[in-house]
Amino acid sequence: MNVSRAILTLLRDYGVTDVFGLPGETTLALYREWESFEGIAYHMSRDERSCVFMADGYAKATGKVGVCEGPSVGATHMAPGVTEAYKACLPLIVMTSDVPLSAEKKNMLTGFDQTALFQGICKESLTAHDPCEVPHLLRRAFRVATTGRPGPVHLRLPSDVLEGDVDDAEVWSQPRFGTFPSIPFRPGDDDIALAAERLRGARRPVMVCGQGALHSGAWKEVRALAERLAMPVGTTINGKGIFPETHPLSIGVIGARGGRCWSNAFVCDADVVLFVGSSTDSAGTAGWKIPSPRSNQAFIQIDAGGEELGNNYDALPLYGDAGLTLAALTEALHDVVPERGSWLEAIEAGWDDQARRTKTFLADRGEEACSLAVVEALKRTVAEGAFYAVDPGLCAVYSAAFLRLEEAGRRMAYNFAMGALGYAIPAAIGARFGVDPSRPVVALVGDGSFGFAAGELETAARLGTKILFVVFDNSTFGWIRGTEFVHRSEKLEGSFGRFTDFRPVDYVKVAEGFGLEAHRVTRASELDDTLSRCLRAQGPCLVAVSVEAEDGLLPPVPGWADCAAGQGMDNLY
Repeated sequence: MNVSRAILTLLRDYGVTDVFGLPGETTLALYREWESFEGIAYHMSRDERSCVFMADGYAKATGKVGVCEGPSVGATHMAPGVTEAYKACLPLIVMTSDVPLSAEKKNMLTGFDQTALFQGICKESLTAHDPCEVPHLLRRAFRVATTGRPGPVHLRLPSDVLEGDVDDAEVWSQPRFGTFPSIPFRPGDDDIALAAERLRGARRPVMVCGQGALHSGAWKEVRALAERLAMPVGTTINGKGIFPETHPLSIGVIGARGGRCWSNAFVCDADVVLFVGSSTDSAGTAGWKIPSPRSNQAFIQIDAGGEELGNNYDALPLYGDAGLTLAALTEALHDVVPERGSWLEAIEAGWDDQARRTKTFLADRGEEACSLAVVEALKRTVAEGAFYAVDPGLCAVYSAAFLRLEEAGRRMAYNFAMGALGYAIPAAIGARFGVDPSRPVVALVGDGSFGFAAGELETAARLGTKILFVVFDNSTFGWIRGTEFVHRSEKLEGSFGRFTDFRPVDYVKVAEGFGLEAHRVTRASELDDTLSRCLRAQGPCLVAVSVEAEDGLLPPVPGWADCAAGQGMDNLY
């Protein structure tokens, strides 16, 4: 069998139905086979970075391995997306074609040491030196990507290898490794018993769920243990969706991106904190202040990657899959009848106070189409069960804090493992091919990120994707302005704008030029009708909304709250 056909056959056997890529001369042998190969759709992007983010959004929406491919000349462009997936523990198969390896040192055009680039940002970088190796390497790629701590695996495919042949008997698959976690495991009984005893004695326990809990698909197990112990549940921004935020035990998002004063206080006031699939990174803990590792709190940490256990907190380690471990804990605590009293009453009070402050905040701003007004309009107009892909910045913080999800599941795609710009547009396109057609897909796009990925609007139109793109437009890299504003505690001088500001862009014309329906919103009262109209459309639509810059109204970030108060701002933290 031709190697290129063998690759496609194996991908199909692993359950792959969609691949995201960008063409190059070194990949032509694969495309020749693909022309007559059925069962795997090829979705061409306009930038190699975007095709990785598309695979990222697809994997987050489906729980399946995301697959992307790029040519030798574009392999360097894939690094930002691969790095995000690596830090986010997201399994991707990243295939790159290459010049014949014998020509690399001869300075053949587009040839370079791809392995050196990828080996630091992948679980493994594999190179096919001979056609007969390819089936074995592809099986290894899926197995490595989905076991233990999941992550991307790079497969380097020289063009002469793609032209070769392989014995048909070698083309066999291991389909269980096409989804993740492929082989979940749990801690031993002794470790479960120790953790159960610590939770049994807790008076104010809190569970903090990260993206590892979502990767495990552990929403049922999270809820079961929370209800068993009457234990409040918070999530990091990357873990948002693991627990219904209208549940009486939900404290919503915590930490530096989406946490509010009252929800963060629950974590700091807890006597036992149970981390579930959280890397305890700086964003999820507000720089390791929520909670403090030096507090008198007790910590328990569940993680499928041993390198994260106890990395930032002296936690009782539970090495295993989130779902299986939580189920074992729930069983071990079958006889617990907790009495939490005022500890739980404070949750309802926190949400009520947030609702009151939100109402007052919006009333004071009248017709201003601020970021919070956009999120509130999305809550009113977008059906529950929608999938969101969200860029860093304003749209991330406000959606994490105020877009209260009623249903648990794979609902959100944030990229706060690294936080690179240009994520939401391609991630939404990838997710669109992974979720049921009846579910809306919404991309919340920063205008700074828009400049990184604008070309993918053509991809969205060409592929006929039904996606709502909402652009938060303030004509600046606002997070940088906000950070500097807090540092100075005073308004930024006009000259600082040369580092951050860009001229106004007519996003409606840009989108229309790529084939999308598009609208501009400048007043809060226009939001509901405009969003509803776009959600009824059969193809992709874009809505550009003029919003505030961060230094004009600081968003709710713990480290920015004092500055906001000093400047007379209610930033809703």
